[in-house]
Amino acid sequence: MRVSDQLKIIFLGTGAAAPSLTRGLPALAIRRQGKIILCDCGEGTQLRLMQAGLSPSKIHTICLSHLHGDHIFGLPGFLTSQQLFGRHAPLTITGPPGLSAYIETIAQISKYTLDYPVKVVELSPDTTSNFRIDQFIVTAKNLRHSSTCLGYRFHEAEKPGKFDAIRADQLGIPPGPQRRHLQHGESIQIENRQIDPGDVVGPSIPGRVITYCTDTRPCAAAVELAQNCDVLIHDSTFSDLYADRAEPTWHSTSREAATLAQEAGVGTLALWHLSIRIQAEEETALLAQARQVFAHTILPNDLDELLVPRRREPH
Repeated sequence: MRVSDQLKIIFLGTGAAAPSLTRGLPALAIRRQGKIILCDCGEGTQLRLMQAGLSPSKIHTICLSHLHGDHIFGLPGFLTSQQLFGRHAPLTITGPPGLSAYIETIAQISKYTLDYPVKVVELSPDTTSNFRIDQFIVTAKNLRHSSTCLGYRFHEAEKPGKFDAIRADQLGIPPGPQRRHLQHGESIQIENRQIDPGDVVGPSIPGRVITYCTDTRPCAAAVELAQNCDVLIHDSTFSDLYADRAEPTWHSTSREAATLAQEAGVGTLALWHLSIRIQAEEETALLAQARQVFAHTILPNDLDELLVPRRREPH
């Protein structure tokens, strides 16, 4: 795969509620062609970005799931550091209602101003939101948590199929603008003959899909967001040992996440948001319990990376 075509997930913080020596608080980077979308911004995110070799200036959008502290307490520091370093590039931040008030209150109390453009988009929990971020169509839905918590589906735009230069020569299409029109999906006329894109351009290459569902009970919204995705990052706060805590705290076990992944037909399940109760030996059991249900399950550590491959069939 060409570097320019790579779609990569960097797991910055994979823990929950409070940091541990091995797992930081939730933050995840989606990197494509050098540009970065950040999902959540827990305390310590800036440090993890540096350790991962990621430039904060390349982050153009931050998608926040909800307003619990472990997911947003890294945001004020990120915003002010970008001001300190002279950022000029615009930044978009999406999240649930209350996000604007949170940012404004911190700014007022801390007496800081931001000279670079920051656009805050509050998404309604009562409807499905659809919007575009760079080369992704993004869908957001409310999950099942103790507060409004948004899950996100990032669907990369499809790529045009391969242009058949030999066939174009046979059809008498000269190099230049007419070939570009065909590559852009437009028909052309040559000597009173219509040539359609399908005559010289192969099938479109489907875009890849990443779904991010943190802090949730298994629910229909998560299944819809995860349907046939390439990678599902899903709340797996507890192992079977602590299963009795999952429902009252509005979280999921790794086994429940695996069951949902199987139902949704995903490619790979990444277990996410591990409780600080889960020690190293219990992590092995947590992963094994998920794999009993869904074999294509991984348990990322902080700073692990996952390259998302292209699938040839449509989603």
